Amino acid sequence: MCGIAGGIGINHPNKLTLEKQLEVLKHRGPDETGTFFSKELSLGICRLAIVEVESAKQPATDESKIINLVWNGEIYNFRELRDELLAKGIVFTSKSESEVIIKLFLLHGLEFVSKLDGMFAIAIYDSRTHSLHLIRDRVGEKPLWITKDDKGTLFFASEIKALLQLNIEFGMRYEMIPEVLFYGYIPGNESTYRDIKQVPPAHILSWENNKIIFFQYWKPKFFPKNNLSRSEVLVQAKNLIEESVSLRLNSDRPIGAFLSGGLDSTLITYYMAKLTSKAVQTFTLGFETNRYNEANYARNIANFLGTHHHEYYIGSDPQLILEEIGVQMDQPFADSSLIASFALSQFVKKNNVTVALGGDGGDEIFGGYSRYIFASKLQKINYLLKLNQFDNHSLWVDFVFNFKDPKYKVSRFKYQRNLGQRYLDIISMNTLSDIEPILNHNLKKFNYLNNYFINFEMENSLSDLDKMTKYDFENYLPSDLLVKSDRSSMFNSLELRSPFLDHKIVEFGLTLPENLKILGYKSKFVLREIAKELLPISLFDRPKKGFSIPGSEWLRIQLYDLMNDLLTDSTARNRGWFDYRQVKSLIRQHKSGKNRDALLWPMIMIELWARNWVDN
Repeated sequence: MCGIAGGIGINHPNKLTLEKQLEVLKHRGPDETGTFFSKELSLGICRLAIVEVESAKQPATDESKIINLVWNGEIYNFRELRDELLAKGIVFTSKSESEVIIKLFLLHGLEFVSKLDGMFAIAIYDSRTHSLHLIRDRVGEKPLWITKDDKGTLFFASEIKALLQLNIEFGMRYEMIPEVLFYGYIPGNESTYRDIKQVPPAHILSWENNKIIFFQYWKPKFFPKNNLSRSEVLVQAKNLIEESVSLRLNSDRPIGAFLSGGLDSTLITYYMAKLTSKAVQTFTLGFETNRYNEANYARNIANFLGTHHHEYYIGSDPQLILEEIGVQMDQPFADSSLIASFALSQFVKKNNVTVALGGDGGDEIFGGYSRYIFASKLQKINYLLKLNQFDNHSLWVDFVFNFKDPKYKVSRFKYQRNLGQRYLDIISMNTLSDIEPILNHNLKKFNYLNNYFINFEMENSLSDLDKMTKYDFENYLPSDLLVKSDRSSMFNSLELRSPFLDHKIVEFGLTLPENLKILGYKSKFVLREIAKELLPISLFDRPKKGFSIPGSEWLRIQLYDLMNDLLTDSTARNRGWFDYRQVKSLIRQHKSGKNRDALLWPMIMIELWARNWVDN
């Protein structure tokens, strides 16, 4: 796992600039740094050594110095690929993943990427054509940011903060402010700056002669649907999950597991325990507030599986963690569970573990969100909502749907013209009518309103469930969940691996028929059936909580002063992004007991980002 940076073209980074870029990426790779320079190219890397610690130094090249390579991530099947190449008579000088990538590229060209099983951001230079190819993994686990200057030079880096070290003036993209207020994150491949974007997941960017071409090498497919019997599906799912976990246990550094007490991390930990001879190191984050605390569930699972279990409770002062995140996070990001992920990653690293396995992707792949049930069923009675004949929505909704989840508040039970708008209403942090009053006049001039819609009508061949899954897989997963996982782990020099995001599991899960994902009001049917075979039902048969924090309580007590200072002092007022009177009103309302954290939290994260990355 690494941080990479570089550029190609007339203004490619010089030694001093590249060293500055690598310095700000050092948390991603504290073990060693390496650089390569030619007349038109700069490549740099800071490395976190995981496998083949001594032999896998970068930048890497072949014997003839034709290819130069830096990359970030893991190729889980690199040993199998190396054996295949050896069987074809190809000679190796090391046992590194990098040499496997280079040999594959020399043999297959860019088609080699289809053979990789892993998470990666690759920069590979071919001196024969003077071309640079930037390749991002299928689902977007590893980041890869790019920009160009007016001379056509292409620059890339693992994080935006490295691109900010370049001698380029980047214009602010102010639309990102309502985006963060609405979604909690910047969606798609955009950033806070107009000229900094991300290589999309499953894409190759090729630069040659100042020209850039994008190519998508993989797409998630929902058809044809799997026609195996239920028992055959369960057998195949178990085999795929076990194989994926097995591949991700390859490490020369200590390895552990995030164990939240939820179904996904429980299954991952089960297979880790099955496949290893030593007790698995498991790590859980707890809260003093019972509503958010799942540590006791994780402890019961750890006891059953016989793991070496560690618990960490966030103390009474989360401000230090929030400020530490602000220093590192070079984009505003308002998914408050980042605090929990960051604290857990920090705790794991302090226990001398360098690699951890987690459960990301299970909900998107196997139909795990209750909103998949909620949105579709509610849309089917949309005509009743339009009539608005019910004075007490909460009573009849609870009676008809039995929804106890507080996320589905009464305000969600209203008429929506289509499923896309209903789904957008459910997944958004705030509505446009919430956001509009708090934006100052200088932000209202930006035409951002058209960005807030989902056009499910373009996906008429898909079921409602597949439409929602596709949206989450292409948007929420790479723009929120995987950003959170990558940043929180890499800020602490920890590599986080996600077995459910193996592309074979993704392709299998997305083609499952709906009745093997959602049955009645039960989500994630296949994974639940597997768990029933492997574990006592008492360990996992409970409502899904999610990895959340007591944010509303913190903003009333522990974080109140920080919030008030950040949002109302002269620096914030002079910045002029938010209406001061509206902000003060929201703070008063929240302090008095009316939860307004859905608006206050993203404003805090926007302002905290600005203090660290705009003002400095």
